[in-house]
Amino acid sequence: MSNPILNSKFSNDFNTFDTQEGVMSIQGAAIKTFILLAITVLSASYTFMQFIQGFTDKVNILTTAGVIGGLIAAFVAIFNVRNKAVLIPAVIIYAIFEGLLLGGISGSYAVITKGSTIIVNAVCATFATMFAMLILYSTRIIKCGEKLRSTVFIATFAVFVIYAVNFIVSLFNPNATSLLMGSGPVGIGFSFIVCLIAAFNFIVDFHIIEEGQNKEMPKYFEWYGAFGLMVTLIWLYLEVLRLFAKISDNN
Repeated sequence: MSNPILNSKFSNDFNTFDTQEGVMSIQGAAIKTFILLAITVLSASYTFMQFIQGFTDKVNILTTAGVIGGLIAAFVAIFNVRNKAVLIPAVIIYAIFEGLLLGGISGSYAVITKGSTIIVNAVCATFATMFAMLILYSTRIIKCGEKLRSTVFIATFAVFVIYAVNFIVSLFNPNATSLLMGSGPVGIGFSFIVCLIAAFNFIVDFHIIEEGQNKEMPKYFEWYGAFGLMVTLIWLYLEVLRLFAKISDNN
């Protein structure tokens, strides 16, 4: 599967889980997603307001905390899939920390592009993309077959490798520039492709949540499904921000 949060174990071993408290539903996963999204937005708004007020040192601390805390919370959730008492708090904490991260990064892009328009445009583009992919999936215009899942997985992993290599190179040579990361035509094209790959992750996410409902997985798995969607949603937002910033810098 493309999204490491919503992998095959999400549904293949459903018969090993306790479903006495009810089974998950697509509607329930959607509600949980909106709850996590609201938490993330509130957290991001706090960091962004600190940025607007000029508390840059505080913002740097909050952003760093968002990165570290978000990663820890994500891994806690991933490795405690069968532990409802740990999974749900971990997912909520993940949303809080990711909000701190997004608020700081959004503020930075607002300064780089000299205005908050880029943030509004990125938010609109992200949600428009998610709903468009939902329509394409629900109408079966795009079917989530094994070939599509494999392709999305390979493409997503390739993007991860490229970013990892670029990060490692930057540690040894901070002044090193990459065509893929630059704001030229190649860089813009690369960011557009990454946004497209992130968008197709939604198709896989929707499929696995639907599969979880069909296999009558436990009710609390709605939180895990929402967690997976949030991972893709946040990734897409960051990539759209990067794309719009490159376009703005190129003009």
